[in-house]
Amino acid sequence: MSELDVARFLYFQEMAATYLSVGKFESMLISAMHMCDRVKVQKALGLDEDAWALSVAKKSQLEGSTLGSLIKILERHNVDPADIAYLRWIKDKRDYFIHRLFHDHAWPGEMDAESCQFMRRRLLAIQLWLERGERKIWRIFERAGFIELDHLEDGGLLVMNSGIYDLIQADITKLGSEGADA
Repeated sequence: MSELDVARFLYFQEMAATYLSVGKFESMLISAMHMCDRVKVQKALGLDEDAWALSVAKKSQLEGSTLGSLIKILERHNVDPADIAYLRWIKDKRDYFIHRLFHDHAWPGEMDAESCQFMRRRLLAIQLWLERGERKIWRIFERAGFIELDHLEDGGLLVMNSGIYDLIQADITKLGSEGADA
């Protein structure tokens, strides 16, 4: 294989990896929003559904939304404007890859080895930004009060849905008032 063939092959490889990074980021955001009871999608869901049906409907609604729509949902909640701006910045990088990459005439078959190398570096940068965005989702949700994080020594995280408190608050109140009557 020539140097040009290798450059084009590697470029195709980075395009595929970037596409996977886009999917992973969007999937992580949907999963995080789905598990947080404090993130509501009220327009699509009725209040009288049972918990399982509500969860399935919420996940379906989130999966059917665009990345821009997901960010708008978060914007209507207690998410810091700087965090919303960060998510929009990530979306801009994703949009460049999905919608505008080839407007720059980045067709591998028409590029020389140097141009392929340049575009590979650009794709690697987009992948890194998306992967960083995946990790930051949890801290953004922690700051918004959607979840509680327990930071483990090995760098891992335990995530707890803060909305669970909202769900059991009525039961706690009822138990407290029954104890006062005794």
